[in-house]
Amino acid sequence: MLNISRSEFYDYLQRPRSNRALENEALADEVRLVFYEHKGRYGCKRIQKVLETKHIRVNHKRVARVMRQQGLRAKGARKHYRFYPNKTRYEPQDNILNRVFTTQNKNQVWVGYITYVPTASGFLYMAVFIDIFSRKVVGWSMSSTMKYTLVTSAFNQAYGREHPEQGLLVHTDQGSQ
Repeated sequence: MLNISRSEFYDYLQRPRSNRALENEALADEVRLVFYEHKGRYGCKRIQKVLETKHIRVNHKRVARVMRQQGLRAKGARKHYRFYPNKTRYEPQDNILNRVFTTQNKNQVWVGYITYVPTASGFLYMAVFIDIFSRKVVGWSMSSTMKYTLVTSAFNQAYGREHPEQGLLVHTDQGSQ
C-alpha cells in the first residue's frame, strides 16, 4: 500500500535520528526559551538576532519553521498612528466664555461636545449642543464616523429648533471637527 518493502520500513524504525533532526530539537528548545522570555512578542527575525548573540547561527526561515511546528506565533504589533496635517489651518479663537457657565436668558450661550457611545458593533460618535441657561439639549447627532458633518448636522438641528437671535455664543473645545 505504501510501496515500500518491509525491510526498508523496519530499517527506518531502527535508524538513528539524523544530526539535523537533533539540531532542530535543540534549536526548538532555544527558540521556545527566547519566545517566552520576551512574552511572545518576538517573531522569527528577532528571535534569530537573539540566537545570534548567543552564538547560534541559524537562518530566520529555519526559526520560522521551528516556531510553526511548535505552534508559536508572535503577538501582532499595534497599529501605528499616522499624523495627517490639517489642510486648512484654523486660528484658535479667544475664550470669551472663560468658564462662566451662567446666562440670564435662553439661547445666549450654547456649548458643544463630542463623545462616543460603545455598542456591540463598535463605537457611535455623538455631537451635542446644550443651552447653558436651561441645560436643555438643543441639538444632537450620531454617526459611526467622527467627521465635521456630525457636528454641522447637530448644529443645524439646534438652530432649526430654537431659532436663536443674533449674538448667540457657541463654545466648543475647538477640536478639528
